[in-house]
Amino acid sequence: MMRLYRMMISVAGEFAGALRRTLFCSAVAALMQAAGWAIALPLFQRVLAPGPLVLGSMLPWLAGLLGLMVAEGVLRWREADFIYRYWHRVTEAMRLRLARRLRAMPLERLAQRKSGDLATILGNNVTFAATAISSLATLAVQLLIVPAALLLLIFVLDWRLGGVLAIGALLIVPVMRQARRRANNDFQRIDRADAQASAAIVEYVQGQAMLRASGRSGTSAPCLEQVFHRQHEAQHQAGGTVRYIAHAQLLMQLTMLATVALGLMLYSEGELPLASLLCLILLVVQMVEPLTLGLSMVRLFELADASLQRINVLLAEADLITQVPQQQPEGFDFSLENVSFRYENQTAWAVNNLTLSIPEKSLTALVGPSGGGKTTLTRLLSRFADPQQGGIRLGGADLRHLPPESLLSSVAVVFQDVWLMDDSLASNIALGKPGATLAEVEDAARKAHIHHVISRLPQGYDTRAGEAGSALSGGERQRIAIARAILKDAPVVLLDEPTASLDSESEYQVQKAIEALVADKTVVIVAHRLSTIRAADRIAYIANGGCLELGSHEQLMAHPEGHYRQLVMAQR
Repeated sequence: MMRLYRMMISVAGEFAGALRRTLFCSAVAALMQAAGWAIALPLFQRVLAPGPLVLGSMLPWLAGLLGLMVAEGVLRWREADFIYRYWHRVTEAMRLRLARRLRAMPLERLAQRKSGDLATILGNNVTFAATAISSLATLAVQLLIVPAALLLLIFVLDWRLGGVLAIGALLIVPVMRQARRRANNDFQRIDRADAQASAAIVEYVQGQAMLRASGRSGTSAPCLEQVFHRQHEAQHQAGGTVRYIAHAQLLMQLTMLATVALGLMLYSEGELPLASLLCLILLVVQMVEPLTLGLSMVRLFELADASLQRINVLLAEADLITQVPQQQPEGFDFSLENVSFRYENQTAWAVNNLTLSIPEKSLTALVGPSGGGKTTLTRLLSRFADPQQGGIRLGGADLRHLPPESLLSSVAVVFQDVWLMDDSLASNIALGKPGATLAEVEDAARKAHIHHVISRLPQGYDTRAGEAGSALSGGERQRIAIARAILKDAPVVLLDEPTASLDSESEYQVQKAIEALVADKTVVIVAHRLSTIRAADRIAYIANGGCLELGSHEQLMAHPEGHYRQLVMAQR
């Protein structure tokens, strides 16, 4: 339970203090509830005393009982106030903390997590965790303290009665530990299966065109069939926990029965007063309810535990660290010195001992075979991750010493796969410059050769882009992304195959948009279609993670056996 408490405090974040105060109120309220039942003994003693009933002797005890009930009610009100006032705030704060963690993570680590997994954590797991913090935590305190206090009172009545209950508890504890361990493993497995199913559903929706064309869009779709089977298996296996809980409930009921039976025997032998016997029966009955509820809710507590664990694992992800002392670039040229990088869990180097200089306000094109390291190189330039060996400098400043905000404010990136929000086209373009006016947005769109397309739409710039930009064609999405980069007006521009999947007309329009974007900038462009980079100041042929050739188009074409010349001739 202490581990669960520590996880709750960790996840509660800024509300940890309010949670501690609420749990303290809950604990005191539980003790007052138990103390109220303890008053039953003196009341029974006075009712069963020989002679007429003296109401005056009972009034102080009744007044004490009333005071305990009122105090408990006030504390329960404070407890409920936290639950209903803070529950939504805890949920919001938790999701914002997770969002900040995703923002601070190295993009390499973030790319390894599936969208469905992250959606499950920020959705279901946060909801369960917030419920645990706001409601289940106080309930757990009550279910633990009330039976423990009542057990202590039964020890006061007669140590033998308390001993029977203690022995029963010792028998129940290992069964419950096994149930908790089993339930926790079950819910961890279910959570992983649910995350995989969420990711598969996203893949299924996005791949409908391909699946329908291949006749696999039904329940036999390869992206659904296996994950749904694993989800079913995980849920089916979780049923085994119920046997442990039923076993524990049976032991508890037998223990209660044995305690009452011992009490009756002691009463019959004159070793236990009638008032104590009646109080014992009352206390045992009051213990049954919280214990039964607690045992039946073990799975719910473990579900919350599993959610808290998944959230804490994500919160524990390391930041992309900015080394000290922090530096600022004195220009916008890139210098790569003996850079080597490989992706996590990979043995082959994606970039291997590469040295390359990219002058300021020049156009440098990266060409070469697929898988040669070109895209990885552009990601390293935007600090997608840090190289394991060597260093990359921008304007003389090591990227590892540049604050991420400073670096990213200097760099505009246009990827081959453009990401657009399901928001207005104006909002998508304005991502490049928050707070930009509509006139600035339209000016950027004109330079990107997309204004005339947007103007013909019924809602103009208020037209929604659709999920991931699905309302636009590939070329239109590219020009929206270029308009965004033009509006940002960063001194460094990285273009990763912006025309690779476009038809000739779209490529022509995007190429004109690129010309408006790259004027007077430091530009690095990855291209397969060599027609787009003939005018580059320098062309680097990248293969096997290294730079094999470097020069202008004319210089590289002058080498009869050169890699670049062979690539050009093959495309011709």
